[in-house]
Amino acid sequence: MDLYHIPEYAVKMAQKLGATDIVVSSGTSNSQQVKFVNNEVAVTKNWQDESAGVFFAYKKRIVSANIKKFTKQEVDSTLAKMIKIAKLLPPKKDFYGIAQGKNRYVKVEGLHDKKLLNFNKSVDYVQAAINAGLKSGAKRVTGVFDVTADESRIVSSNGLDVMDRGTGISISVRALASKEASGHKVFSSNVLAGFDPTKPASEAGKIAASAVNPKPIKQGKYDVLFHPLPMSDLFSAVAGAGSIGSTESGMSFFKNAGQVVGSPKLTIYDWANMPFGIDSFMFDEEGTASQKTPVIVKGVFKNFLHNYSTAQKYKTKTTGSAGILDPSPSNTYVVPGKASTSSMIKQMKKGLIITNTWYTTFQNYQTGTFSTIPRDAIFYVENGKLKHPTKDIRISESMINLMKSVAEVGKTPEQVVSWFAGEPPSFANNVVTPPLLCKKLNITKSKN
Repeated sequence: MDLYHIPEYAVKMAQKLGATDIVVSSGTSNSQQVKFVNNEVAVTKNWQDESAGVFFAYKKRIVSANIKKFTKQEVDSTLAKMIKIAKLLPPKKDFYGIAQGKNRYVKVEGLHDKKLLNFNKSVDYVQAAINAGLKSGAKRVTGVFDVTADESRIVSSNGLDVMDRGTGISISVRALASKEASGHKVFSSNVLAGFDPTKPASEAGKIAASAVNPKPIKQGKYDVLFHPLPMSDLFSAVAGAGSIGSTESGMSFFKNAGQVVGSPKLTIYDWANMPFGIDSFMFDEEGTASQKTPVIVKGVFKNFLHNYSTAQKYKTKTTGSAGILDPSPSNTYVVPGKASTSSMIKQMKKGLIITNTWYTTFQNYQTGTFSTIPRDAIFYVENGKLKHPTKDIRISESMINLMKSVAEVGKTPEQVVSWFAGEPPSFANNVVTPPLLCKKLNITKSKN
């Protein structure tokens, strides 16, 4: 059976079996990847994935499954097993169905590029990145380069029947100037135009070269200037906490609309139809058109993210954020300010410049208390001047306090897919953010 005929057939057969609120998708993903280690190409891979999945409700019993073989017999067998399983489950009383789908949607610019369909310059791009990193001061350059092209068909019992396509190109570069001096930059795009692998590699190399011979500092309160990369890690948790599903499961530090959660200088949108957004889409998983949803406006929490069912439950409108079972974020967009990086550094009497983080863990989801370890280059600033690189520190804070401490928002945003997916409520989603200056955050030692 042709892969793209499965959704229409499966919806009709599921309806015959008594299922409702059915969504079936199928598609292909073509990927190529180049890994480079210590200035050399280490591994190149090309692969294709084919997949098909079914979601439906049967008398308010929710079931989903993947179809492993693309034949009518396999589809029929899978649906029959799903019905049997559904009959054993308790009804989900707060499930109110899926949204009405459409056959046409407003096109979002910059999600698909024909030039990436048969891209054959991956190794050349990687070599250019390695050379740029070495030229800018690194001794070793390591990372991953990826190109993807996806195509899918989605059909629902509520009128959705569309084909969707997307492409992507990305590079993650880690440059090392010594054992304790490294820099990391990530650059991703949906289109080839404007993608320059030498830029992130050169920046990573410069950061690494500037971080040689780090000196320890005392723990205490410090102003912190976050680069976009660490902000993508932290604000992917903000995006996740904005889902109503996180609140229902006790994993959100947002309580209700109108709650003051940040500085008046901080405004954040969930922007699902952002042109050229890495996580942009025309419609969500159940067929609602994508939109731009205010999450935090001038420090005030405005909206949880909803799918159709949760919106019905809370007597509000869907934000086009399905996840059929659990609403999820798209592009987390931090509205840029007017501050330059140099002007923010000048404001710091005793501060740190953080270029990357990892191991962000939450001690209390409902208060947003977390700790994270800055990785790669860290710079100590005193009276507006960069003094020396440092190491072995930990940020121990709460997300609410961090957002309330935002003193300045930079003017130059970057979009960075959170490369290190932490624990919930973090999502590995695209975060578009400029640098942010936060005042008086708690800094402790990561090593004794």
